[in-house]
Amino acid sequence: MSSGKYFFTGEEALRKLGITYNQFRYQVYRLQKKRSLYSLGHNFFMIIPAEYHDLGSLPPLWIVNPYMKHLAREYYVGLLSAAALYGATEQQPMNLQVLTDKRTADIILERSAIQFHENKRCLLASTTEMVVATGYVRVSTKEQTIVDLVKFYKSSGYLSNVAIVIRELAPECDGGLLSIVLKNEIHAPVLQRLGYIVDTVGFPILAEVIENELDKRILRYVRLYPDFVHKKGDKNRRWKLILNDKLEIAQ
Repeated sequence: MSSGKYFFTGEEALRKLGITYNQFRYQVYRLQKKRSLYSLGHNFFMIIPAEYHDLGSLPPLWIVNPYMKHLAREYYVGLLSAAALYGATEQQPMNLQVLTDKRTADIILERSAIQFHENKRCLLASTTEMVVATGYVRVSTKEQTIVDLVKFYKSSGYLSNVAIVIRELAPECDGGLLSIVLKNEIHAPVLQRLGYIVDTVGFPILAEVIENELDKRILRYVRLYPDFVHKKGDKNRRWKLILNDKLEIAQ
């Protein structure tokens, strides 16, 4: 930690300290009891400075990039966590939501967790980098975030909550960048629902960008709420949606 490192592997420790594996295991046990060390799994360890002992870990945003680098996996912070970083949600999500290219087990921390969601097209996602104390963390752009919120709506508080968050993000979304993000989304129903939501919350220019992308695809009618018990409802011709329930959007 004195050299600015908060993370290390078991191999690094054995090599630099010149101790046996059993000695290393004992020191890990001792430091974990003192709340100075935490095993993140995959032989990867986190040093916890004294000021974070009460939390039991470093802030999750500090952990993600070093951990994913250790696993050699693509990732970005997304969904409600990305929206919160852009100031688009009233409450900071308790758990950090991360999208990655391979199925990854969640990291359970003392006061929170890092939840991983698989997105095989992670490498194509539109992202930006934010600076944190341990370097940087990759975060989805606002345009990527609104698409992902609809795609992973169950993890984002369902569609009514998604609509509320999109209403906050949409004013700062760039139509040109959104157009690029839409091309990389292969599931048309995601864009149909996104178009309807953006249209409903009052952003006609962005809705037109989404409509232009959908005009290039062969569409069929799909339900607004795919897992809702009611399968019938009025049809929205523009977005080819069966409105089997209403969006509940607080003013």
